[in-house]
Order: sequence, then C-alpha cells, then structure tokens
Amino acid sequence: MNLVLFTSSYPYVRGGEQNFLDNEIRHLVKYFEHVVLVPERKQIKERFGNQSGAEVDDSYAELLNSQAVVIIFLRGLFSSLFIKGIMDKKFPRFSLKALRRLIAIAGKAEITRQWVESWASRQGIDYKDFLFYTYWFDQATLGVGLLKEKYPNICLISRAHNYDIYEERYYDPPFWPCRRYILNILNQLFPCSLDGADYMRLRYPEYANRYTVSLLGVEEPGFITRASEDGTLRIVSCSLLRPEKRVALLLEGFLRAAIRQPNRRMEWHHIGNGEDRDLLQIKANDSLPLSAKVFFVDYTDNFTLMKFYRDNPVDVFVNVSSSEGIPVSIMEAISCGIPIIATPVGGSVEIVSDKNGILLSENPTPDEIAVTLLQLFEKREQMLDKRLGSRAVWLERYNEAINYEIFAQQLIKIRNH
Repeated sequence: MNLVLFTSSYPYVRGGEQNFLDNEIRHLVKYFEHVVLVPERKQIKERFGNQSGAEVDDSYAELLNSQAVVIIFLRGLFSSLFIKGIMDKKFPRFSLKALRRLIAIAGKAEITRQWVESWASRQGIDYKDFLFYTYWFDQATLGVGLLKEKYPNICLISRAHNYDIYEERYYDPPFWPCRRYILNILNQLFPCSLDGADYMRLRYPEYANRYTVSLLGVEEPGFITRASEDGTLRIVSCSLLRPEKRVALLLEGFLRAAIRQPNRRMEWHHIGNGEDRDLLQIKANDSLPLSAKVFFVDYTDNFTLMKFYRDNPVDVFVNVSSSEGIPVSIMEAISCGIPIIATPVGGSVEIVSDKNGILLSENPTPDEIAVTLLQLFEKREQMLDKRLGSRAVWLERYNEAINYEIFAQQLIKIRNH
C-alpha cells in the first residue's frame, strides 16, 4: 500500500505544517510501503524537519510555478469545475470576487489533475494500490477528485483545518467553490477539531457520514515548565504577527495591566515572525514602566521554542486570536504543563477550559485582558492546579503518539475497504 500526500509547503518552510507532519510521517511510514510528499510550493532549496522513510517529489511545485496567471485563468474558465461551481445553488452569482476565486481554484485543480495523471503514468502505478491524501481541503483535493471521475478506483481523503473549513471567516462573500462536488467524491474528510466537523455538518449535512474528527498532536516534551518563584508574572505567546492573531491587542492589554499596577513585576515574551515586530517592540519600550518588560523574539524552530519552555519559568500562555483551528502553539504549551488564557474561537474551546486555563470573551477589550492578567497575581494557587490540568488535557487528547497511530490505521482501513 502506497500514499501520496499533498502539502502546502512542507518540507520547505520551517514551522507551520512541519510542527505536525514531522510527527505524523513517522507513523505513516510504518503502515505504507511508499510515502510520497508532494509540496505545492518550493520557495527555497533547503528542507526542514525529518522526512525519514518518505520521498519528496518537487515536480508538482515546479509545474504550478511555471504556469502564468493567464494560463491558470484560462484553464479554470474552460474547466468542468467552472460549470459545476456556478451551478451550485449556493454560488453568489452576482459577486465578481467569487467568480474570480472559482476560476483560480478550478485552474489550479486542473493543473493538479494533469500532474497526478502524468506522474502516475511515469511511475507505472495502479491507482488501486495508492491512497491520495491532501493535508488541506483545497484545490489539490479538487484536482485529484477530477481524476477520480476517470479512474473511480482512486481513493482520496483530506484533512481540514481552518481557512479550508470556515467560509465566513476568510471569504467575502462566504463561498468555497465546488464544495458539494468534492464532498460527493471524497472518501473521507478529517476535520482537526470538533468545531470544524460541526460546521461541516451544519453547512453540508447531506455528507455528514463523510466527516471524521482526527485530532492533531505534539510530542512528549520530556519536561514540565516551572512556574515563577520570584513574584514576577511571566507570560508567553507564540504566533505569526498576522491581523487575526491580534498581537497588538494583547500588547495593549499588557501595557494597561503594567501601568495600572506599576509595583507588580511582569514579563512577556512573544515568539513569532512578522513585519510589525520592530514597531511593536518600540511601542512597548516607549510605554512600559520599569517594572515590566516585553520581548518580541523571532521564531526559529520547534526545538528552540521547547528549549525556552524547558529553561525558563512560564506562568501562563496567552492567545487572543480572532480565528483558530486547533492552535499548535497551545498544544505545545499544555504539553509542558503551562496554563492557558485564550479567546473562545474555533477549536480553542476544545483545548482550553476551567480545567487548564481561562477563556476570555470572543472579542476582548484591552481592559478585559489587563484585568485577567492582574488577577493571576492573586490566583497563583489556582494556576498551579491548572498546570496539572494542562498536562492532563494534552495526555488525553493531543498526544501525537496516540492520535497519529489511530489516524494511520484509519487510512489503511479506508484504502482496503
């Protein structure tokens, strides 16, 4: 049995997919004779992570990169997916943006179909000996689905995370092209959260039997992060500096907390890359009292992040995103026994509760964040209990050794069905 796994950029981008796929692949190669990784984008030559036992095929990324925008547009316009898309009863017919998105996705799906058929011909493979797996529920899934019309014995599954599930959060108007078409063809869809599966059942109830929740997971770190013992409140957050992560909002909340009680010692490390890092650091340096410190640190890799958790005390991890799937950053933090403060968005409510943290409102004000942070000074005993709770949640739900073993076994059953 063989597996072809389409990724967005793994193994050519550090972090992101790498945080999960490094671990997942270790389990997949135990169950499949041959695992082929097919990235959509290859921006640099260097590979990150551990792909031991798997082959990386760059020809798909090279084909996509070689296509001019006008070629993708024309292929999409003349694709059968274009007709299927505009005939969908939910298609927003009077939206130019929706039309352009349909054509662009249909064009990339046609290129995917072409690549798979050409690759299979070169390899001399029999489709019934392969399982096609797309890590994101997007145009790659559609492309393999198109080919399944010609070769019905193709077996196709996909994971689904965040942008590829929640249409209202990312698209105006809210519309994913040809969703009913691909759900009708797909063997199984694996949302990575209960919230994601519930969303799909609500929006596309006729395909409810195709949805199986498959939780992601992170490794056992081998240590528990210690709490501060010197009276300082130490906070960590970890994310890209993107608008939906609302790091500027968290900074404003931290500033208000520090200014309100300048006698309290507070320290915040934000770990993550982005264009606004220097500006945020300057604002923090110009506004904070001497008792508080803020450090905006580049993310390098998971090893460095976990070393930080091992070598430094951390009292709470904070996430104030406006949208999430199941954040890997929170999984990593709870695996180290760190309590969590988070907004109740997406799958975050599945990983954060009174057991291991505090849920803010969905759109917290800086004052709400400030009050919550300052309350931690009075709740140190409770937070010690929540440290145990975080570790327990990781063991019960987000241990990669359990989750990816179950997932690999599920894939074998689907292909053999």
